Amino acid sequence: MKYLFALLAAAMVLACASRPPAPPASAPNLSAEQMDAGPFPQEYQIRIISWLRMNADDPDRVKVLSIEPPRIKTAEAAVPDKNLKQGEAVWESMVITQGFRGDPPGPAYHRFYFKDGVIRAVDLK
Repeated sequence: MKYLFALLAAAMVLACASRPPAPPASAPNLSAEQMDAGPFPQEYQIRIISWLRMNADDPDRVKVLSIEPPRIKTAEAAVPDKNLKQGEAVWESMVITQGFRGDPPGPAYHRFYFKDGVIRAVDLK
C-alpha cells in the first residue's frame, strides 16, 4: 500500500511539472561572420565627428560634448539598407552633441554602430 501511495504521489508530481520553454520563433539565424563585430574601430572619434559635420545643416554649430569608447553589443533592430541584421554583433559608441539638426535645446544622445571599423548605422533619437 505504501508503494502504491508513493507511486501515485510521484505520478502527480510529474504531471504538474512544467515543460521546458520552446526556443523563440523569431531568433535570427546568424553566421559566424555576423556574430563577430570585427576589430575595435580605430580613430572612432574622428569618424564620428566627421560623420556629424558631413550630415549637419550647419557644421560649425555642432558641438560634440562627449564620445564614449565603443563597446560590443548586439543590434536591437535590423537596418536592411546597411546590411545589418537584428542580433548581429556591432560596436556601439554613445555620443552627446548639441546643435546637430533635430537636436532639442541642450545635450542630445546619439548611438553610433560600427562593424568592421566602419559606421554602419546611427540612432539619432
